[in-house]
Amino acid sequence: MRAVPLLAAAVLFAAAATAQPILLSGTIGKAPVFLDLDRTGDTVSGWYFYLKVGKQIRLDGKLDPNGLFDIQEYTASTNSRTGSFKGHIKNGRWTGTWTDAAKKKSYAVTFAEVRGTLKDADGRLVCAVRTHDEYGNRSHQSLDLTLKGGRVKGLTMALTEKPDGGDQQGCHLDLADLKQVPTGAGILLKARKDRPSGEHHCTVRLFAAGDYLVARVGDTSQANDDCRGAGATMFCSPRAFWLGLAVNRKTQVCKQVK
Repeated sequence: MRAVPLLAAAVLFAAAATAQPILLSGTIGKAPVFLDLDRTGDTVSGWYFYLKVGKQIRLDGKLDPNGLFDIQEYTASTNSRTGSFKGHIKNGRWTGTWTDAAKKKSYAVTFAEVRGTLKDADGRLVCAVRTHDEYGNRSHQSLDLTLKGGRVKGLTMALTEKPDGGDQQGCHLDLADLKQVPTGAGILLKARKDRPSGEHHCTVRLFAAGDYLVARVGDTSQANDDCRGAGATMFCSPRAFWLGLAVNRKTQVCKQVK
């Protein structure tokens, strides 16, 4: 997971040689969402998901030097365009309209860059989610997290997967495996045995998004950072992979992000 705050508008729209991560949270209509974009020059790409659902939706679009955005959304399975976002950016706030591809529905959108460090999120979150898809595959993922003053005081994450007709696979992480390191937004944890020259890397990022907490395991923008292991220590069995979580901090109900 990645966390680099947006800069002032003049810097945001300057030409960039490398991808600049942009993390946003806000609403489409009344529905809370979380966006993860990479900006290169005047183009952006990435995805977003509704926090109550967790299903990722692909995004591609343009940013304008005058602070305008025009971003299209697509289905992951068929790559069909399903809607678009248009509006403007000012002082880190994105405001505009989402319109479906048929132009029959539209909703106001308001997004803000993710900056919070979770210093006001003291307490314990415990949640678990079970899924069973149409192919007979089953999974169970759990999170037990304790926060105080922007510090992680306790953390256990576990995932088990049982493919239809296959062997059960699993992943497990706890705070003893991780250390908290400085970051620009949210909370960043890194595996204690992670080494720059290692074949395996592991980072866990936590973000506040309104009433929700987003937990992201691994970082797809970094080579081999899937949190399946770090150094010589493996956190997952051979065919198991982590999924992110969106947790409602009031109800402690969580959804897998996939």
